[in-house]
Amino acid sequence: MSRYFKLKYKAILAAICLSIVALPLVAQNITLQEAQEVRKNADTATKAVEQISKTDDTQAIRKNADAAQKALDQVNEQLDKYIQRMKKADVLSADIYGGGKKYPAAAKVEIKSFDVPVGATVVHVPVTLDRESPNTVIAHVRVFDGKGGRANPDTTKPVIFRPGDPLTKTASFKVRALKEGADVRAVQPSVPDGAYRKGGSIRITAKAGAVNEPIEGGREAIKFEPIGKLTYSATGQTIQFDDKGGSMSFSTSLSHGRTQVGNGETGYYSTVDMNGFVRTPDGLVLSSRRLDKPVKVGTPATEYPFMATMLSGHRTPETYFKHGTVEWVVKMPNRRGSWPALWLVPTGGWPPEIDVYEGFGYNGSWKFNASLSTNLHGGDKGVRTFTRAAMYMKMSDFGLPNTLDSEFHTFAVTVDSELITIFVDGVETMQYANPFDGENWYPLTNVAVKAKVDSPYSDGSGDMTVQSIKVWRVD
Repeated sequence: MSRYFKLKYKAILAAICLSIVALPLVAQNITLQEAQEVRKNADTATKAVEQISKTDDTQAIRKNADAAQKALDQVNEQLDKYIQRMKKADVLSADIYGGGKKYPAAAKVEIKSFDVPVGATVVHVPVTLDRESPNTVIAHVRVFDGKGGRANPDTTKPVIFRPGDPLTKTASFKVRALKEGADVRAVQPSVPDGAYRKGGSIRITAKAGAVNEPIEGGREAIKFEPIGKLTYSATGQTIQFDDKGGSMSFSTSLSHGRTQVGNGETGYYSTVDMNGFVRTPDGLVLSSRRLDKPVKVGTPATEYPFMATMLSGHRTPETYFKHGTVEWVVKMPNRRGSWPALWLVPTGGWPPEIDVYEGFGYNGSWKFNASLSTNLHGGDKGVRTFTRAAMYMKMSDFGLPNTLDSEFHTFAVTVDSELITIFVDGVETMQYANPFDGENWYPLTNVAVKAKVDSPYSDGSGDMTVQSIKVWRVD
């Protein structure tokens, strides 16, 4: 065989071998760079086989060249698919939020025993996060009487860590002058909002020569200012709604219907003819109450003995936004078992979800006049994969009056490409790194019911009064 024919056969053989070897490689754990190198080699082999086919009419050579070309085409197709998958995986791995399905681990909040100077009348309690947090963390510290030492008075204070703040801050408490060896105690009485609690009760002991100074630092709370162009604005007298929803009109149901089986709600989101919406001089009242006759839904039927109310923007395009601001001015209910909420869901479906406020009236420890809560829900296609709740903060933590159920208050949320920031009465209460950038949001305003089916559900007020709703849109 001549050298010319040997080279031809070698080129064809190389192409066939590359085809045989490369196909299994696609299924192996090779890197994107390695796959791209194999793809380059396949291109070189392809060109060589094409050249042989053009310059030689020998039947055997052409037959082998055609077989090699076919194999190479298959390799190239599979390599291209593999490279695209790897590129996509690289993008996802660079996205710490996994396309809205995950969130960085929550920080742990810890306090440790320490010494203070003899005679101290103020103690500065260091509170430390074990890592940077993607969200605001609100810890609470209580100082109380210990062995030979007395708090003056026994009190609890918030310590607020906003994203980017130093990892250690102090809370200062008055005590009666501490004698040598005397101590007072401190504890985190509740789980920190947006974080975990680490450790238990600590001792604060008077010791000669000890130093205890406050630790300064951290940014000031952001003052509320909406972003974007005002695209929706209505008062309690002008808010439009109907059972389906549409342009400039909220729907009285959720996008998927009038019940929420998955979270234990026992209220049915009423239609307009059930008279759950009433206009008053104060605003639009969203009522909740026990029905004279339960509503039966589904087969077998589930009975809903209570009426709930909903204003959903899922069919109201004027309220849609990717980046922008929503503001509500409302007065909250205070009936045990009521579950008022102000929240956002994307037009593409749940999850994700941004909870601006939820009132957990079915929880016995919930204080209707004072308690606040926020949350993020991440996931995709109906499957929730993470939450980051804040459920223990109070109006007084931010210098606000405990009048949520007796006076009107302003709730707002601003969503930009990097941050989700929540405000009450113009004061920043919570901030999250935004894991959901690119979603198209709409607002929901509702009073759900999660009361026992035999509950009279008659104490206090089951009504949320809405004074106004506004939406600003950047895009």
